[in-house]
Amino acid sequence: METQAFKDVMEDAILSLPPDMKATLRIVEDPDLDDEHRTLAAGALIHVLAASNAIPGMRGILAYVDDAIVLRLVLERLLVAAPDAMARHRADEPEMFELLDEQMEVIRAYLGDLLSVLDHAVDQLPELTHEGHSARDCARDPDATTWLYDAVHAALVDELELDEDDVARALKSVEQIRRPLEMRRAT
Repeated sequence: METQAFKDVMEDAILSLPPDMKATLRIVEDPDLDDEHRTLAAGALIHVLAASNAIPGMRGILAYVDDAIVLRLVLERLLVAAPDAMARHRADEPEMFELLDEQMEVIRAYLGDLLSVLDHAVDQLPELTHEGHSARDCARDPDATTWLYDAVHAALVDELELDEDDVARALKSVEQIRRPLEMRRAT
């Protein structure tokens, strides 16, 4: 049951990466959020763009599992850290937030303490760089923010046009993520 629920959540989460990334861009650009919070959101986007696999060895669609989870972990942190500013985003992007608690409950039930590996990846997001642009710069510098905007939109066109059937087929072997997470947790 847990595995099927996880597959279902991951299918929805992976297929919603394009609109979720666009919504996360709006968070990065929100002047009502502190630099620290916008940097975390920018780091999540750079994580996806740079194909920084927190789950080593994953290829193809399975490589997006960690992206979808990392993005959700960031949203959770932002909702706790900046509830007032995030309330507007929650109202503006209900499809991204309405299932977040339920999705994270399923993710936690399936991964258990293996989620700590992805939590650690989230801790590192503010330090990420990609193509000479740091998450911090993307949150503070208008030119870097413009680069991030352009890079996200290019990825949406070039990489993230995912077919629902392909995603469902790939997720049939989602249990493959557990072993690399166990190995990474052990180090």
